[in-house]
Amino acid sequence: MFRKNLKIIFITILAVISPFSYSAQASIIKKVTNVSPPDSLKMKQNAERYFIQGAVDEMKEKYAEAILEYQEALRYNKSAGIYYALGKAYTKLNKLFSALKNAKQAVKLDSNQIDYNILLAQIYQLSNNIDSAETVYKKIIKLDSNYVNAYYNLGLLYENKRPTDALAIYNKLLKITGQNWDVLLKIAEINDRLGNVKATIKTVERLTKLNPSSLNLQKLLIKSYTKIKEYDKALNLLNQNLIIYPDDLNLIELKANLFVHKGNWKKAAGEYKILIRSNKIPFKSKLQIGTAFLSAAVKDTSIRPIAKDILQTINKDSSDWHINVYLGELAVQQKDDSSAVIYYQKAALQAPWNSQIWDRLGERLFTMGKYDKVISEIGKTIKNFPDNFFMNLILGLAYSQRNKQKEAELYLLKAVELNPDDINALSAYGYTLDQLKKDDAALVYLNRAVKIAPNNIQILGMLGLIYDTKKMYDKSDYNYKKALSIDSTNALILNNYAYALSERGIELKKALKMVQSAVKQDPNNSSYLDTYGWVYYKLKKYDKAIKYIKKSLKVDDKNSTVLNHLGDVYFKLGDKKNALKFWKTALKYDKKNKKIEKKIKDNS
Repeated sequence: MFRKNLKIIFITILAVISPFSYSAQASIIKKVTNVSPPDSLKMKQNAERYFIQGAVDEMKEKYAEAILEYQEALRYNKSAGIYYALGKAYTKLNKLFSALKNAKQAVKLDSNQIDYNILLAQIYQLSNNIDSAETVYKKIIKLDSNYVNAYYNLGLLYENKRPTDALAIYNKLLKITGQNWDVLLKIAEINDRLGNVKATIKTVERLTKLNPSSLNLQKLLIKSYTKIKEYDKALNLLNQNLIIYPDDLNLIELKANLFVHKGNWKKAAGEYKILIRSNKIPFKSKLQIGTAFLSAAVKDTSIRPIAKDILQTINKDSSDWHINVYLGELAVQQKDDSSAVIYYQKAALQAPWNSQIWDRLGERLFTMGKYDKVISEIGKTIKNFPDNFFMNLILGLAYSQRNKQKEAELYLLKAVELNPDDINALSAYGYTLDQLKKDDAALVYLNRAVKIAPNNIQILGMLGLIYDTKKMYDKSDYNYKKALSIDSTNALILNNYAYALSERGIELKKALKMVQSAVKQDPNNSSYLDTYGWVYYKLKKYDKAIKYIKKSLKVDDKNSTVLNHLGDVYFKLGDKKNALKFWKTALKYDKKNKKIEKKIKDNS
């Protein structure tokens, strides 16, 4: 490959600090032996003899022996050349403190000698004394404005922390060297790192003229064209290179990446599947591809089938839990909870130690209403993760949904202990305590929850309900009213507050309006229909009362409260036979209800 002749050829730091060549040694010997009177001829000869022996040892890479000889030479002649030789030899042994001491002395005695300054700069550089190295390189450039190595090494100093300054230095150097491969490559690398894409392209195009067969340059050019959205140029260059290198996986990856940039995920998937099927690609890289498709699928629903295909392709040759988790996440996005559960179960078997997978599995099962499955799966697993907050919470909620409040209490208490400020845990635990007739304890946790979330309607509603049960009506009304001030259309709050007022026999018109609104929102809700009928009962409008309570019973024919209410309405209508019938049926479903027992006894 043709390169322009340089005044000084590029060499690395260690190459610059090389053993003397014969001509270099001769030059220094001349300086060593050029001793002016009153030095005796014998002193000159001794200095020269030791110096030559040191040089011979250095050429044999016997640097320790060379140092001893140079030190002897120094006894007879304290010249810059001997200090320089010592500095070089110490540098070879990586004894930088002694090297620096001697290099400094050489420069002190002959400050304009470029070789001495180069050595000093390089020792500073090796010692990581960047500022001092920079100062010396700048001095060398002042001494010789065309000294290539000084520019190059100064550029190297700047590259990491001052890349813009490094670019300026390399561009100056390019004016001296012309179309030099090494300098152009440095400029291209820094521009690429700085994101100066157009400048990178310009430089790489110059480099390709110097070496059109360089595949690495072609790849850098492809990347750069892709970044500035010159997709046709990038694709054309890719296809040209893939004809020559059809199995080059990096080229295939660049092509896939190009299609991603164009937003053509289907074509990108085709290229990525070649990589996924290759044994030369590490699994970590395949995982990154899967992650990229999954992330894209989150933003764009049309990509989900493509992402699924990619993940399943990876999964064929892998037993790694990550892929099943990703497939599970994708299934959740596609609202396919059944598939999500299957994938999470597979992942959990592959990585049973990973509590997060069990969390996701429990969450999906709970969302699907499979409470028994939650109890079965998480109930076994929680033994391995007794302090996992989410598992305790979801298990407690599942037991609560199955009306197993004693079991729920155990896990929900643990959840509250693990995370005392979690609203879900506090409210769920408060609800369970209420169901267990532990109203005072329930109020403690619900009031703690409402301090954290003062506008949480669900918690306010539970407080209203419990305070009403305890006949603490001021507090009950306060919580119901506050909930309705936040959301005046909340059907559950409207129903519960209406029922509370009707039980007390007050503000019945207000209660009627509230429950009408609730029924309008959910006309088939058994509780709302019962409340509607019960308010009419309190208003002594028994025909309407019986109408809505019967509607409620059609929805839930085993509800003791509704059956009891219907019995009360029939009793008011003078139909004792039907009244007893429904009271007795109500007692069947609520065997410990003393009030119903008394009504049956008094009217039998």
